[in-house]
Amino acid sequence: MNVILDAREELEPELKVFTENRVKFSLKRLFWMVRKIKVRYSAAPSSKTTCNQHCMVSLETFDHHQIEVSMTARDRRMALEMCLKKIYKLVQKAFHKSQKYGRFSKHVYV
Repeated sequence: MNVILDAREELEPELKVFTENRVKFSLKRLFWMVRKIKVRYSAAPSSKTTCNQHCMVSLETFDHHQIEVSMTARDRRMALEMCLKKIYKLVQKAFHKSQKYGRFSKHVYV
């Protein structure tokens, strides 16, 4: 599983390490199904609300499903957490659907 970080401004090293570890931990049960994950952080222009940090997570599974989720929160860590929670549910759903229709084997070798 490749984790690719993308941001418009420079990310601090602690956030990079946190992001990689959190992504790998959240998808540890389904990591064999994911080919690559791209995490993009951005900040919204100053808005009237305090939620101005965007996180977009897109991934590609081994059966070439593209899943993309975007969330906005107060800080980047919370936005990442919300994205990963939604991504996990969508990956599980894609896995069960693929198994049901016989498009995906139980044993995929990385």
